[in-house]
This record gives sequence, C-alpha cells and structure tokens, in this order.
Amino acid sequence: MKKLFCTFAALSALTLINAANAEVIGVVDFDKIVDNYSKVKTVSNEISDKYAEIQRYGLDKEREYKKLSTPLERKNFEESTARELAKKQEAYLKLKERKEAEIDAAIKNAIKQVAIANKIDTVVEKTVIFFGGVDITDKVVKALNSPTSK
Repeated sequence: MKKLFCTFAALSALTLINAANAEVIGVVDFDKIVDNYSKVKTVSNEISDKYAEIQRYGLDKEREYKKLSTPLERKNFEESTARELAKKQEAYLKLKERKEAEIDAAIKNAIKQVAIANKIDTVVEKTVIFFGGVDITDKVVKALNSPTSK
C-alpha cells in the first residue's frame, strides 16, 4: 500500500509539474483587428486620396493634350507627362508600402505587448486552431486604438 501511495504521489507531482509548464496559447482574428484598428481607416483614406490625385493628374493632362495642335508638341507633352506620371505612381507605391509596413508593425507590436501582459507564450491566427486558446483579439484592438499607441 505504501508503494502504491508513493507511486500515486509521484505521478501527481509529475502531472502538476507538466501543468505548471504548459504553454498558454493565444489566438487573434487578424481580419477583425484590421477592420477595427482606427489607423487603418485613416491610412486607407490617405492612400485613396493619393490615388485620386494621380487620376486627376491624368485627366488634367488628357485635357491639355487635346488642346495641342502639332505632332511635335504632342510628342514632347507625352514624354514629359509619362515621366511625371511614373514619378507620381512610384511615390504612391512607396507611400502605400510604407504605411502598410507601419500598420503591420504596430499590430505585431500590440499582439506581443498584450501577450506579454497576459502571460501568453504563443499567439496564432484563429484560423489555424480548431479548439482552445485564449482569444486576445479585443485586447489587441483596444491597445491599438488607445491614445498612448498613436
């Protein structure tokens, strides 16, 4: 009986040690974070405005082109407009890329901070887990939209 009790005690201790060392897994809904992060809306509007500016530029140049009379004027106009349009498109793409990287970094940082604050060891996107995990999505959105994160 004493041997059985010792075996049971040892197994119980091992179970408690394993439970104490178990990893806590957090899950986030990335789409929900993006949809509810206020900076995403601001950046989206900024990028849309820049795109609209390029479209207006193209329309303005098209009107100017129609007013030109000689083939040489048209050729020179086309070349200069093409160069300017390429610069504007490149600036637009750089802006878009930079802003998207800023948002991505902010989201990853918020996920990391919330995970640390909640003693979560690993965080995965909710679409890759079938069952379990601690959903920290709302806490991440709250952290991103707090005045201190802006």
